[in-house]
Amino acid sequence: MLHLDARQKQRLVHRAKLRGKSFSQEVRDALDLYLAVPVETEEELSSLAKAANLSADRTIKKLDETIEYVDRTLKKARNGR
Repeated sequence: MLHLDARQKQRLVHRAKLRGKSFSQEVRDALDLYLAVPVETEEELSSLAKAANLSADRTIKKLDETIEYVDRTLKKARNGR
């Protein structure tokens, strides 16, 4: 038996709907992903999560810069420059 708080359940229901899956399948997928991460301790898991967040932040920043560049380039092209 699995006990979730209301917020956890709400988030999983939302994610399942977005992916076109059942709530139960989303829970199974989340557990499979958690169990597939090769960590021995909470400290390792925390370190891995921190590294993933930093990487995501760098990627988002680079994507934002790329979008700005494309927007500037398109604006110049439309204005004939």
